Amino acid sequence: MERATGVDPKRLVAIFYVFAAIVLGVFLEKLAEVGLSFARFNDQQVLWDLTWSDLVKYASYAVAAGAALVVWRNPRAQTVSLEVAGELKKVTWPSLRETRAATVAVVVATFVAAIILGLFDFIWARLSTLIY
Repeated sequence: MERATGVDPKRLVAIFYVFAAIVLGVFLEKLAEVGLSFARFNDQQVLWDLTWSDLVKYASYAVAAGAALVVWRNPRAQTVSLEVAGELKKVTWPSLRETRAATVAVVVATFVAAIILGLFDFIWARLSTLIY
C-alpha cells in the first residue's frame, strides 16, 4: 500500500486542536467580558500590572488549552479525529476551474430565481391592488 503524499494526518489534527483551543479561548474571553460588564464589575489592579479582566482573559485561554489537551489525550476522540483526517486525505477535491464554474452556476441560478420571484411578487401586488 502506497503512502499518500502530503501532510501527516496527525499533524493536521494537532493543528486543528490548536486552532479550536484558540477559538474556544476567544469565545470564553468574550463571554467573561460580557458577564463582567453585565455584573458592572469594577476592574481593579490585582498583581503587578494585571487587573481582574486580564486574569479572566488568561484563565479563559488556560481553560481552552486544558480542554483541547483533555480531548487530545482521550484515545477515542484522537482515534476518530485521525480517522476523519485520513478520510479527508482520500477526497478528490475540485480544481479551481471546477469550483469557479460551480460558483458561477449558483450565482446565475440565484439571480434567475430572484427575478422569477420578483415578477410573481409584482404580479400579485398588482392583482391585490385591483381586487382591494
